[in-house]
Amino acid sequence: MSRLHNKLRNGAIFGTVVGSITCGTALSSFAGEPPKVAVSILPVHSLVQSVMEGVGEAELLMDQGSSPHGYSLRPSQVKALNNADLIVWVGEGLETFLEKPIAARKENAKALELMEIKGVTLLENRHSGQWSEGAHDHDEHHDGEHEEHEEHSDHDEGHDDHAHDNEHEHKDEHEHEGEHEHEEEHEHGEEHVHHDDDEHDHGKFDPHIWLSIENAKAIVSRVGGELTEIDPDNASTYQSNVEKTLADLDVLKQDLKGQISGYEKKPYLVFHDAYQYFENEFSLSAVGSVTIDAERKPGAKRISELRDVIRDRKAECIYQEPQFKPVVVEVLAENLEVKIGELDPLGAKLEAGPEAYKNLMSSLGDNLVSCLAKK
Repeated sequence: MSRLHNKLRNGAIFGTVVGSITCGTALSSFAGEPPKVAVSILPVHSLVQSVMEGVGEAELLMDQGSSPHGYSLRPSQVKALNNADLIVWVGEGLETFLEKPIAARKENAKALELMEIKGVTLLENRHSGQWSEGAHDHDEHHDGEHEEHEEHSDHDEGHDDHAHDNEHEHKDEHEHEGEHEHEEEHEHGEEHVHHDDDEHDHGKFDPHIWLSIENAKAIVSRVGGELTEIDPDNASTYQSNVEKTLADLDVLKQDLKGQISGYEKKPYLVFHDAYQYFENEFSLSAVGSVTIDAERKPGAKRISELRDVIRDRKAECIYQEPQFKPVVVEVLAENLEVKIGELDPLGAKLEAGPEAYKNLMSSLGDNLVSCLAKK
């Protein structure tokens, strides 16, 4: 898709929401005060803050350095959520700790679930920690179509990886934690769906949507529209911030392409399957993940299988994450010719603010390449 088409598309998303208020009144009146906005995780908070610059400060709900898997809100965070005019979260496939508090909110409080918004491309979850070559089809995707997805009776209750440690890709069915049914395993050439506000099965799709810059652009555009609807007095500021942020994201994507160039074919393992959107956008060659479920340590059988993968696929690096202890990665790498690096999908050590998203994505590129470049 051309850059011009991307700009037109994102501009249309912003304009659709902005245009909806031109014939009526705003949802709320703030008497000169900025809207109260609560955001679940740091990367999304950064994108929201980039739209709010010059107007107000968004509240970050989840403590930095924490994982959304099994997180519990502190009383002050519950208060911020309850007082918010707009809540921005990825969705129940990631922040399960927000499902009940959001459901209990009063009706006129707006909660924006980003996995539901127009313009966000969704990738299906990978149900095995070992990925075949060509697992990413970088060209095939479905833009703007209302695709019908099979409805499942149960949703995932808190894990973005849906299989037990000792299961692998040759089994036909996976038992999901917290669910009472089995789902047929998907092939590893995951379906790409360009979401258009239609319903979907949250357990089917990978929730780490912010690691695609194209998705980040769709998020920025939609947030700008929502803020304008709530706070029309600052519409021009929001629109200006959206335009600036979209341009900055285009530059960031080009910079990352240049940074990663030459390393796309080098095989590596990640700690858990959080980077599919980043891999897809930059045509990378991850061959598997250490854990299928980030909250469960892999057993001896899985460690043995992964060591075979490292040898057979000639993986050059294994990437640990700062939110989890590195012991498993160290055991896995023992006596193998593989290097250890670190990737962080959430920005545990970054300062919150409008620059955090850029810093997060740049750090992913830096840390990926710095390990793969080692001799």
